Amino acid sequence: MSRGDEGSEAGVADKPTLKSRFKAWWDGYDLEKVKPQLVLEEQERQQLEEDGPPTVKGWSVSRQKSVVTLFGEGMTRCIPDEMKTRMTQPMGLNKTMSVSELGGNLAGFARWVAETYETYVTNYDEDQTLIDAANEMTKMAGLQRNINSVHCDFDDFKPKERSANVVYASEALFHVKDKQKCFKAIHRMLRPEGQFMMSDFMLDGMGGDAPELDNWKQNEPLKPYLLDVQETRKLMTEAGFEVSIAENITDEYRLNVQRAFADYAKRTADGEKSGHLHDWILKEGELWMGRVKLMDAGHLKVFRVYARVPMQIK
Repeated sequence: MSRGDEGSEAGVADKPTLKSRFKAWWDGYDLEKVKPQLVLEEQERQQLEEDGPPTVKGWSVSRQKSVVTLFGEGMTRCIPDEMKTRMTQPMGLNKTMSVSELGGNLAGFARWVAETYETYVTNYDEDQTLIDAANEMTKMAGLQRNINSVHCDFDDFKPKERSANVVYASEALFHVKDKQKCFKAIHRMLRPEGQFMMSDFMLDGMGGDAPELDNWKQNEPLKPYLLDVQETRKLMTEAGFEVSIAENITDEYRLNVQRAFADYAKRTADGEKSGHLHDWILKEGELWMGRVKLMDAGHLKVFRVYARVPMQIK
């Protein structure tokens, strides 16, 4: 190999990857002017100063990066692709449908839906910081024509009526206080024979004020308002839905969370560098292991609920 060939290969190796370009965008750098490694070193130094100590309160850039490191591109919760498929495939999504996600955060799930089913997705979320980041990430993925992330308040949810064929939500509504009001708003936003798929933290045979939940509630970033699964079904029925599935997926969900952290530990042991994000990931681990501990004790459950708007009889 000639010296010229070596230089050519080095040039290719030095070319910024999509991941490094995205990191640079996220932190306000221009990779055309600054070497990638210098960018990464400078961004970590600045984030240590700007984000403060690790916390699960709010969505600083470091926390956003830590959950993406754990759960995958654009994901703030543990929803692997096989779970995304189980949530969406039964609803027969296709390019003719208008789809909405509730609490989609960085819109990783929404982008997966848009690419998998070639459909349009509106991502509703309560955190403006995540909405802004989601819109930028969607633009960088070239999916801005398929996905729109918008700010909302689920305790006073006012989506456009009959704007969606399908609505789905994953662990996004357990902190909503007035769930019946929210379910009614979801029902109004669905078109005739529209479908709603939800997975969320619920109870089974235990009241939401049970003392076993007290410590966990205090450590949650947002105050939980948990309902028994049968009470959830009742409220959805009263909102106008036909509820046909209420499946306990706690064991699968817990295993997925544990796998995500085990995978991170393995990658770290194999030499992957996480820098200052490691402490943030540990803090995130405390949050999730608290949830898993309650699941192990049988107090906290995860249910997948499927409902639809009944056919109108003329």
